[in-house]
Amino acid sequence: MSRRKKGKKTVSAPNNPHPGGLTCPLCCSPDGKAVTRDLSPFYRCCRCGIVFNSAYRPLRYDERYFLDDYKNQYGRTYAEDRDAIRRLADVRLRNVFALRGGKPGRGDLSLLDIGSALGFFMESAWDAGVGRVSGVEISRYACDWCRRETGFRVVNSAFEKTEFDETFDIITAWYFIEHCEHPGEIMRRIYALLNPGGVFAFSAPSVFGPQFLFDRKGWAGSHPEDHRIDFSPAVAARILKRMGFRSVMVRAAGVHPDRVVPRTSPFFRPFSLLYRRMAPLLRFSDTIEVYALK
Repeated sequence: MSRRKKGKKTVSAPNNPHPGGLTCPLCCSPDGKAVTRDLSPFYRCCRCGIVFNSAYRPLRYDERYFLDDYKNQYGRTYAEDRDAIRRLADVRLRNVFALRGGKPGRGDLSLLDIGSALGFFMESAWDAGVGRVSGVEISRYACDWCRRETGFRVVNSAFEKTEFDETFDIITAWYFIEHCEHPGEIMRRIYALLNPGGVFAFSAPSVFGPQFLFDRKGWAGSHPEDHRIDFSPAVAARILKRMGFRSVMVRAAGVHPDRVVPRTSPFFRPFSLLYRRMAPLLRFSDTIEVYALK
């Protein structure tokens, strides 16, 4: 967290030059403080503690997003990364079941995956014994691919515009919340759609990580314009408990020691070993996974 200089004024919404506004998109507080003087348009909410992007711009999730854009970042298309995504999904499902108290029997649970992409998490959930699996996805390309290749029911719509005729035992949203213009409304709706004893699980960028803390200008320069908010582990847990969740578990996800010590440094290897051991304990990472029990 950056040091705040004495006498620094709180910036209020009416004077904001950015279209996103300085009203917190999660708790609706009208006040935000600049993360640092030279990192506009990023502000920290004085009430709930999230960092938000006042110059947020939504992105179009067309075919190129799952093909060219994904391949440029990871070296393969989203579909080609199926096995790796499935392995990660299996780990996440074990965390969900652990918070619920055990793996379900076949057909016992219902699951909604928000931002379900090509349906790989739904595949893993079905294989793990979840009986009713459905998704909602804004990309028509992803929905058509998922229906054709997996056969799962998926609604091609924005989550906030989708009507549901049931509630769910598990709701997941992997790297979805940060893309929402009004994440507070989204999270409150998720809570309402979740059955008592259900689990809400999501992943999101974290500001309690090496890039934000040690290279803030680099963090700001590479921050996607379609990311509205960033959590820290403590802030995420506090927000969910205030919403009414009984238990919250936060885990480190994106662990990148090279963002602290360059790979060319003679200290990189020993630091990397230490960091990879300590990051899960401290939840010190550039992204986090959050599991909340209603």
